[in-house]
Amino acid sequence: MNPTIAACSVSGDAQDTDKDLKAALINWLPTTPRRIDRLILQALLCTAPLKAKIRRDCGLYLASRHPARATMGSLLDSVCVHQLQPKPFEFVNSVSNAAGFHVAAQLGLEGPNLFIGAGPNVWKHLQALAGLDLADGLIGQALLVMIDEDDEFKAQAVLIERPSQAADFAELTAGIDVLQLQL
Repeated sequence: MNPTIAACSVSGDAQDTDKDLKAALINWLPTTPRRIDRLILQALLCTAPLKAKIRRDCGLYLASRHPARATMGSLLDSVCVHQLQPKPFEFVNSVSNAAGFHVAAQLGLEGPNLFIGAGPNVWKHLQALAGLDLADGLIGQALLVMIDEDDEFKAQAVLIERPSQAADFAELTAGIDVLQLQL
């Protein structure tokens, strides 16, 4: 039996602006946080549609291959090239777990919140970390999130209630309806 309760996949062109992402997010959240970057917007876009099925004790396990590139570029340019103090927005959002903070705040999550760098087998790593917390009874659900951006971006979220060892997103979501959003 599949441990997955719900899943969402959002994809778009890397040329989609942050304004485009915010416009899509308005369909799912009553208010959009201010001063958030692209990585946070993508994480919110794939998790907000699952909000009705998520309990407060849910743990959040988020991964991305790259930190928010534009934010990091701007921060490094300000500090290294122009020798200026970083702007608060740049500094806070350069910490990758800022995305987890905003997702947890918007969805009302009180469980563990963990951000990891994504490798080739990231879904297995996310499941292993969440599986430990599920098996120990620390949480009743786990929200696994993967953000990937190159020429296109893909943000995927899976809500599970039991440990799993699926190989990837497709195996995790086999047999359930995945909400597919295209920008």
